[in-house]
Amino acid sequence: MWRISWRSITQNKKRFVLSLLGMIIGISFITAMLIADRTTNDVFDYYEQMYVGNADYWVLSDTHTYSEETLSSIKNSPAVMEALLALDKQAFFELEGDQSLNQRSVRITGVNDQNSSLLTLPVIEGQLDNEGLVIPKVVANLLNKGVGDTIRFANLGEAKVSAIVEYTQLLSSPSNWERAESTSFRVMAPLHLLREWTGMDNELSYVRFQTNEGGQELFQALQQEFQHSNVYVQPVVADDRQSNDIGGLYQFFYIMAALSMFISGFIVFNLIYTSVMERKKEFAIMKSLGYLQSSVSRLILIEVLLLSFISTAIGVPLGIWLGDLFMQAILGLFDFDVVYTLNWEMSALLSVAIGILFPVVFSLFPIYNAGKTSVLLTLKMANQTSSSKRSSILRVVVGVGLLTFVFIDHPVSYLAILVSIILLFPFLLLGLSTILKPILKIVFGYSGTLAAQSLTQQLNRNANTSAILAVGIAVIILLSAVIESAPEGYENEIRSTYGGDIRVTSEAPWSNEDRLALQSYEAVANVQPLSEATPITWETLEGELRQFSIIAVEKEGPILFESSEKERVYAELGKEPSILLGQRAFDEWGGNVGESIYINAPSGVQQYKVIDVVNTSHYSGYVAFMDEKHLNHDFGWANSFDMLVTLNDGYTGEALRDQLWLDFSPHISKVELVEDEIRSTTSALTGMNELIITLLVLIVGLASIGTANTLLMNTLERTSEIGTMRALGFTKQQVRKMIVGEGLLIGLSGVIGGIASGVLLLYVTSQSKLLEGFISFQIPLGNSILALIAGVSLSLFASWISSATASKIDIVSSLKVG
Repeated sequence: MWRISWRSITQNKKRFVLSLLGMIIGISFITAMLIADRTTNDVFDYYEQMYVGNADYWVLSDTHTYSEETLSSIKNSPAVMEALLALDKQAFFELEGDQSLNQRSVRITGVNDQNSSLLTLPVIEGQLDNEGLVIPKVVANLLNKGVGDTIRFANLGEAKVSAIVEYTQLLSSPSNWERAESTSFRVMAPLHLLREWTGMDNELSYVRFQTNEGGQELFQALQQEFQHSNVYVQPVVADDRQSNDIGGLYQFFYIMAALSMFISGFIVFNLIYTSVMERKKEFAIMKSLGYLQSSVSRLILIEVLLLSFISTAIGVPLGIWLGDLFMQAILGLFDFDVVYTLNWEMSALLSVAIGILFPVVFSLFPIYNAGKTSVLLTLKMANQTSSSKRSSILRVVVGVGLLTFVFIDHPVSYLAILVSIILLFPFLLLGLSTILKPILKIVFGYSGTLAAQSLTQQLNRNANTSAILAVGIAVIILLSAVIESAPEGYENEIRSTYGGDIRVTSEAPWSNEDRLALQSYEAVANVQPLSEATPITWETLEGELRQFSIIAVEKEGPILFESSEKERVYAELGKEPSILLGQRAFDEWGGNVGESIYINAPSGVQQYKVIDVVNTSHYSGYVAFMDEKHLNHDFGWANSFDMLVTLNDGYTGEALRDQLWLDFSPHISKVELVEDEIRSTTSALTGMNELIITLLVLIVGLASIGTANTLLMNTLERTSEIGTMRALGFTKQQVRKMIVGEGLLIGLSGVIGGIASGVLLLYVTSQSKLLEGFISFQIPLGNSILALIAGVSLSLFASWISSATASKIDIVSSLKVG
C-alpha cells in the first residue's frame, strides 16, 4: 500500500512539488515562530536572572540612601550567606565633544565586591579587580575607551577601565548620543572609590543578600524591625514585565504562523480532495474486488502521511534557520546588543508533531470520502447537480448569517467574518469574472472569454483558492493598519495619562523649596509631585511572586489613568486602603475585581482590595495605583522622587530640559519628556513595518502556490477538453493565454476581496468598544498597493507555470483519454 500511495501522489510531479512546497513553507514558518518565541523567553529570562544574581532579598529605602549601621541584624544573622553592598550616584562624564549635560549624565553604581556571586557580569575584556571601572560594551564603543583607559567624571574624580562587559540590566546604557538625551549611561565602580569621591562614607542605596533555610524567618523579622522606618526589605524577584512587553509582539506573529498553517492545510486538502475525486472509479473497482472501506481510507491516509513526513523533514530544518534570522530581526528592534543561544530542540520536536498531524487533520474529510465511495457511481453522479444546488444555498445562508457578526463587538466576530468571506467568495468570483470578462477579451482575445467561462467548471475550488489569498491579504491589511495607527493610539494614551509634559526624577526626595524653584520657571504652568513605591513585590493567585510599582493618585492631582467611573474609583480609593491595577498587572494577577491581592509593603505584608482595573500608559499597564494618603501612611511610603511638570503653551520640553540639568544637577538623575516616552513605546512598532512587508509577500506567495496547484488540477482535469480545442485549431499560445487569464481572475479576485475584507475588519476593529478607540480607521495604502502588486504578479507567475503544462498536452493522447 505504501508503494501504491507513493505512485499515486507522485504521478503528477508538478502538482506533487507545488503541494509539497506549500506544506514546507507552512511548517518552516511555524517552526521559526516556535523557536523564536522560546529563544526570546530564554533571552529575557537570562537577563532577568543576570540582574537578580543569587540574591534572595534586598534592603532599600524611600529616601534613596540609608546608613550602613541599619544592617546590623543582617550582618550578625547566621541565615545570611553573602551580602552585596551598593551605592548609586548620579554624575557626568567629562568629555571633549559638544555633548549636552543630559547626554553626559551617568549613573555610577559602587559595589563592595565586583566578583560577588550576587552579581553576574559577563566579561568581554579585562578583569574584575575591584580597583577600576566596569563599563558595558556600548559605552566603551561610544566613548572609544578600552581596558586601561581613563574615564573622568565632572566634580568627582577619574578611574581606569578594568573590565568591559556584555549587556546587563544593571549597566543598561544608550547605544548612541540620540538615546542619551533621555537615558543615562551606567557604569560600575568599587564602593570604596565612589565613597571617596562623594564623601558618602557610611551611606548605601541598597543591599542584596543570600540566605540559607532560615531566610524566611529573617525576612519576617526584618519586616517587623523596619516597619516604622524609611528602610524596607523585599524578596528579589526576576520580573521584567514593566520594561518588557514582548509577549504582545509574539501574539501578532503567531497569528501569521496560524495563517500560514491554514493556507498550507488548504493546499493539502485541495490536493487530496481532488485526487479522491479523480480516482472515484478506481476506488469503486477496489471495493468491488473486496477492499473494505477502511482499506481505501488507509490508502489515502498513507498518501497524506508520506507528504507529511517529506515536508516535515525539509520544513523543520529550514524553520530552524528561519528562526535564527527571525531572532536577529526581532532583537534588532531593541536598543541594546543581545547575546542569545537558539533554543530549537523542543520547538523542533513540537514542529515535527504539528507537521505530521496538521495535514492529516485537514485531510480527514477526503480520507473519509474516499472510503465511502459507492460502487454505483452512476447513481451518485445523477444526484450531483441537486446536491450542488443544495450546497450553494446552504453556503449563502451560512455566509450571510456569519457576516452579521460585523455588528457584534466580540473577538469571535473576526473569525466569523473570515469564514463568511470564504463561504460567499464563489459569488464574488462570479461577479468579478462577469465584470472583467470584456477586459479579458480585449487583453487575451477569445482566450480571455474562455478563461471567464472556465472558472465556473470548478467554481468552488477556484473560489476557495481565491478566498484563501483574500483571507491572507485581509489579515495582513488589518495588522498593517494596526501597526500604522497603534503609534497614534499609544501617543494619545500616553499624553492623556502621563500626568504632565516632563517627569523629573531625583536621587533625593523633593523638598518644598525644590518644588517652588521648579514652579518659578517662565515655561512651567504647574508642578505636581509623583510618589512611586518601587520595587514592590506581590503574589498572583497561584502564589507566584511578581514585582511592580505602586503610584500615588488623588482626585485633584495629575491624570495617570483612564476609567469610565473615575468619580467612584477616587471615592473608593479614599475610603479605605485599596488598590487599582493596570490591565497587564490585572491579567497577570489572575483575580477578579472585588477580591484581594497580597503585597509586600514597606510596613509588612498587606492585603488590599482590588476595586477596579484601569488603562494607563505607565509601564504598559504593569502597575498599580493607590490613594496618596494611604500610600504615605498605611502602605509606608513617605517620599516622592519624581515631579511632573506641565508647560505653558508655546514652550517645549527640549529647551527646559537642559536648564533643569544645570540648575538641579547635584541631585536629579533623569529628565524624561513625554515625547521620549512616546518615542520609546512606539519605536518597536515603527521598526516592525519591514517585517510586515516581508510577511505580506510570504503569505501572498504561499497563497499563490495554492493558486498554481488549483490551476494545475483544473488543467489536468480538462486534458480531453484542451485536446479537443487544440484539434479544432487552438494554438498553444491561445491555450496558455486561457490558463493565464484564469489565474489572473483568481488572483485579482483574491486581492480585491482581500483588501475589501481587510477594510471591513479594520472598520470593525476601529468601532470596537473593547479597544476604546485605540485603533483608528486608517487604511494602509502602501501595504494595500503592495498586496495588489504582489497578489497579481505572483498569481500570474503561478498561472504561467500551469499554462506551460497545458501547452504541452499532446492532441492524440488527450483525445484517446476523452
